[in-house]
Amino acid sequence: MFQRMPPLWLRIAGLVVLVIVLGLALALVIVQLRGPRLEVVRPVAIPEGETNPAVWGLAFPREYESWLRTKEGRKTLYAGSVPFDKLEEDPRLKILWEGHLFAVEWGEDRGHAYSVEDTLKSKRRQALAQRRGGVTPGTCWSCKSADVPHLLEEMGPANFYAASFEKLYEEGKVKHPVSCANCHDPKTMAPVIKQVALKEALQKLGKDIRQLTRQELRSLTCAQCHVEYYFAKEPKDYLVFPWEKGTRFEDIEAYYNERKFADWTHPSTGVPLVKFQHPEYELYTANSTHYLAGVACADCHMPFVIEGGIKYTSHQAASPWHRMEQACGTCHRDIPFIRKRVEIIQTTTKALQDAAEMALVEAVEALKAIKDNPNADPQLAEEARTLFRKAHMRWDFVAVENSLGFHNPQEAMRLLAEAINYARQAQLKAVQALQRPQAQAAAP
Repeated sequence: MFQRMPPLWLRIAGLVVLVIVLGLALALVIVQLRGPRLEVVRPVAIPEGETNPAVWGLAFPREYESWLRTKEGRKTLYAGSVPFDKLEEDPRLKILWEGHLFAVEWGEDRGHAYSVEDTLKSKRRQALAQRRGGVTPGTCWSCKSADVPHLLEEMGPANFYAASFEKLYEEGKVKHPVSCANCHDPKTMAPVIKQVALKEALQKLGKDIRQLTRQELRSLTCAQCHVEYYFAKEPKDYLVFPWEKGTRFEDIEAYYNERKFADWTHPSTGVPLVKFQHPEYELYTANSTHYLAGVACADCHMPFVIEGGIKYTSHQAASPWHRMEQACGTCHRDIPFIRKRVEIIQTTTKALQDAAEMALVEAVEALKAIKDNPNADPQLAEEARTLFRKAHMRWDFVAVENSLGFHNPQEAMRLLAEAINYARQAQLKAVQALQRPQAQAAAP
C-alpha cells in the first residue's frame, strides 16, 4: 500500500517554516561574523563650550570610564606612567642640559587625568616662574587642560599666551585636565583640531584642515601636543611649531639654524643649543613603517575594546605595552613575537642613546678647555662648537621622544648614530684647537 501524501497546504506551511528557520540561522551567522556592535550614542546633548569630562561622560560612559583609567600608573620596559626621576637615574643628563630648566627636573609623566595637577606641581615650571619674577606665561597651559581651546577662542591666542598662568588657574578659567573637549566636536563627536599652533603650522605646510581624513585626524589630534614647539618672542610667548620647512628633523634643524635660534647657551661649552620637547609626531611621520601603512596614533594608543558585546574606543591613552592583544592584535597574530621585537628595538635604541650621551659628555670636557681660551685656534674652536650643536640636537630629539625609538626605529638609530659621529668630531676639533704652538706653550 502507498502512503498518502500530506495535504498541499501542509506541505506549503512546512516549506515556509523551513525558510524562516534557515533565514534566522543565516542572520545569526552574519551577526556573529560581524562581531560586536558599536554602541548607540545616548540622547544626551553636550553643551557648547562644555569642558568637564564628567558631563561628556553622561553621553559616553564607557569612553569616560576608560579615560578615568589614565590615573592608573603602569611601568613599561623603560618608561610607563609611574613617576620616577630620570635625572637621578641618568646623571649625564644634568651635564648635557646644564643651565636649562630640564636640569632642574625631568621625570616620567603620569596620565592625562593628572595634567593640571602635575603642571601646577612641576619644579621646572616653578623655576621658570622664579626667573620671570613669579609669573609663568599662559602658554604653559596650552597642552595641559581641556579649557584651553575655549580660552584661545574667547581671549584670542596672543592674549591667552601672554596671560598669567597663575591667574588663569586662580580665577577658575583653567580647571579640567586634558580630555574630551581637546579633541572632539561636541555636536558630532568627530575628531577636530583645536590647537591654534597646529592649525597655523599646517597652513604653512599648505594643508587644508577641512580636507583632512578621519584617519589623519586620529593622529593630528595627538599632534596638538605631542610635538616639538617653542615660545616666540614676538608676539610675547606665542606658541609656534617649527614646521615651516617640514616636519623631518633636518627641516626643523634648518628652521632653527636660519633664525640663529637657541633656547639657552650651555654654560660649560658656550654653545647655543635647542631644547626639544616631545617630538613624537615628527619622528613617527618620518616614513616609519607603521605610518606608511596608514596606522594612526589612536589605533595603537587608544585601541578598540569590547565589553559586554559593545565595541568602543578606549580613551585610556597610554602605551600599548600592557594591552598588545588589543592594540597590536588587529594586524599581528603572534603577540609574543611582537613583544620581543619591541624589546629588541628599545634595548638597541637605549644602548645607542647611552653611547651618544657618553660621546657628548666627553665632548663637553674637551670644549671646556677651549672656552674663553685666547690661545685656542678660533676657527677650530668654532667648528667644534658647531659640531657639538649638531650632535646635541640629534641626541636630544630622540632622548625626549617618548617611544625610545619604537615609533620609528630606523630614524631614531640614524639620528643617534649621527649624534655619536658629530660628538666625536667636536671632541677632536676641540683637542686640535689647543695644539697650536702658543696654546701648548701656555699649557701648565
